[in-house]
Amino acid sequence: MVAHIAYGIFYTPVDMNTWCNQRHNVPNVFPETAQSDPYIPSITTLNFPTPVLGTTAVSFTALQLHAPPQYVQQWSTSLEKQLGKETTVEVGYLGAGGFHLQRSHLINNAQPGPGLIQPRRPFPKISFVANTVFPAAVAATMTSSTFPATTINMLENTSQSWYDAGYVNVRRRYARGLSFLANYTFAKALENAPDFRSPMFEAATPQNNDDLKAEKGPGCDIRQRFALSAVYNPPVYGLNHLTRTLTRDWRGSVEYQVQTGFPLTISVFGDTANAGTVVGENPIRANSTGQSIFSSGTRNSTTWFNPSAFAAPPAYTYGDVSRNSVYGPDLQTMDLALVRSFSLSKKSQFEGRAEFFNALNHTNLGTPNRFVNTSSFGSITEVATPGREIQVSVRISF
Repeated sequence: MVAHIAYGIFYTPVDMNTWCNQRHNVPNVFPETAQSDPYIPSITTLNFPTPVLGTTAVSFTALQLHAPPQYVQQWSTSLEKQLGKETTVEVGYLGAGGFHLQRSHLINNAQPGPGLIQPRRPFPKISFVANTVFPAAVAATMTSSTFPATTINMLENTSQSWYDAGYVNVRRRYARGLSFLANYTFAKALENAPDFRSPMFEAATPQNNDDLKAEKGPGCDIRQRFALSAVYNPPVYGLNHLTRTLTRDWRGSVEYQVQTGFPLTISVFGDTANAGTVVGENPIRANSTGQSIFSSGTRNSTTWFNPSAFAAPPAYTYGDVSRNSVYGPDLQTMDLALVRSFSLSKKSQFEGRAEFFNALNHTNLGTPNRFVNTSSFGSITEVATPGREIQVSVRISF
């Protein structure tokens, strides 16, 4: 028996997007948005006037000064036992913690409430520092170095992640035509902020920017996963020349995986809290009604979960559902390959290959519609993987 233990700290490279985003702010770029009370419309035109520094309300991206470096601590331990000459079994634990991870913090959002958002923002106007040099075209028309500010997306290194997993690996080295690797993992992944660069099935920004603790919840949380890959070269049957010719140089392989579904956040389409948000994001979450989420008749493409378990929050309020509190469909795939080789000469070879992707033709449902105030809420209208695909190919090596 062999015992393994390991620990490491891994620092991530500096995300240059954080710095490049500053080139997209005033005075170089004027990002204008028009946000209206969703219940009392106030937008009368879709046209924006010519931007003027000091008059035009703009959004911008800010960065945290002296931000600490992002890093991950990782630790693991396992016991490995050999079974026979070719096979080993390993039982282990893997943990990881992410620290000072970057998050999106909308520091200029208003409190939920009716009416125009701009007068309710904590920083309705901000100013450039004294003696700032402006581009000539901007300086020619500007009215002031103090300007109205809408959304301020502060990129700050203040979030954290947690990952714990137990696993079992079974390995067989190639012997008597067979080799394989099988793995089962039971894990839990948490984080206290969505990954705003590439969020899963949720908004990239917090719901309530004054209560970031409420953002803690599952991350890319695949609770259970099993994977198997194997290669087999069958023996040659040497009864006679014909059987040797027919049975030699065959090779088969299989890749099989099955896992539990991804988490998703039940949300509201639109800024129903009227607090302000980044354009394209829908961070307001639904309310829980107390009904069972997975009641009888659910977990199918028409009704993956019980829509009556959730409701849109009252106007000008936040929802009480947690981040990523519902899990989507499981995933299962099997790929097969069958290969036959023929020697053409001492230095050349002909190979025929047939491959079957999703050989079981299993329907892997996609993510259910997660917006409570839409007609298709709770239903699934897409698949996560294509149906069975068969590919036949030949190759000549020389």
